[in-house]
Amino acid sequence: MKNKDVITYYDKMAANIKAPGETRNKAKDFSKYDIEFMLKRASKQKRLLDLGSGTGLLVNHLIGHYKDITAVEKYPNFSKFIHASNNVKVINANLIDLELNDENFDILSLFGVMNYFNDQEAESIYRNIHRYLKEGGELVVKNQFGVNEDVIVNGYSEEIGCDYFSNYRKVDKEISMLKACGFDNIEYFDIYPAEFNRWDNTHFYALTANKIC
Repeated sequence: MKNKDVITYYDKMAANIKAPGETRNKAKDFSKYDIEFMLKRASKQKRLLDLGSGTGLLVNHLIGHYKDITAVEKYPNFSKFIHASNNVKVINANLIDLELNDENFDILSLFGVMNYFNDQEAESIYRNIHRYLKEGGELVVKNQFGVNEDVIVNGYSEEIGCDYFSNYRKVDKEISMLKACGFDNIEYFDIYPAEFNRWDNTHFYALTANKIC
């Protein structure tokens, strides 16, 4: 990500983090819904690539349910909370210029990640990660999306008490972007109870899409 407010915010958090839950940014804990959503797709024959894994709030609960998991997280101070296991590989890398040698994953997940990138960055990431999925493999993207239009937070956030950036693209726009980047069979799911959507102009969705070569 290029936005300096996001970089500064997460640099500071990574330098001072004491517990894995601190990455929730004061939001309610919706981990169980994310976990349930990914467990429905799990199989001990499937390989998972999770991008922006943070402190392992999702992947730590999936370890025994997938053949293997590769967790990509920029900050080592976040990824140190990911549980060690023979079937888990942790890579500290930036999603913007991610280069992996492995292009054979069944499922690729991005939970609470893509809203931190502008349109150009997001499209570049989608085009790049497309190659890491098997043909017919599934992409899962979950974050807030704009309801009627793009909602961009760029400035001081009263809730977290610092400058912040987030780009909640309209869900239809995100779907069009995914199609342009080689994904199809796109669906979206309203996976949280109503009270988790605190703002009228944004809504949490999980998008799923398949790699169509």
